[in-house]
Amino acid sequence: MPYGSEPPPEGAPVPPQELIGASIFLGLVSVVSISRHGPYLITLGMGRSALDAVSLGLIALNAVGFAGSLWLLALRRWAWALCLGYAAIEVCLHLYYSFADLVPGMLGRGSPQWLGGLGELVLGLVFLVVLAFLSGPETREQLDAREGYRRAGSASGS
Repeated sequence: MPYGSEPPPEGAPVPPQELIGASIFLGLVSVVSISRHGPYLITLGMGRSALDAVSLGLIALNAVGFAGSLWLLALRRWAWALCLGYAAIEVCLHLYYSFADLVPGMLGRGSPQWLGGLGELVLGLVFLVVLAFLSGPETREQLDAREGYRRAGSASGS
């Protein structure tokens, strides 16, 4: 597996395929979620939309999730914490969206939106699986291996 354009240095930790997949999933979902807010951002910039703190908060959340997913590939512990938080919030949001689509009577809506609600439920469950993997021992072992490698490199370099 290439390490940038070169092979990894001897003993350097390389993220496993599962971690790369989880990171790519988080990054793609965050970019798609940001792109859904594009029309709002354009009209806000033109002065034709009022400032909506919830929308801006969701955009910021997705930007943080995207940044965390990129740095997670470099096995940074702070990025791991960001991705854990992002995935947990996304689980809650998608379960809420699913609830809002499937149980419209409780939220003052008309008929239930079965396809949208089930889709949001499935996406929430996928986020739950990603969250479980990220919080698992394999990911923590990789983060510990990276920190050990950095400590060993700084101790031998000084």
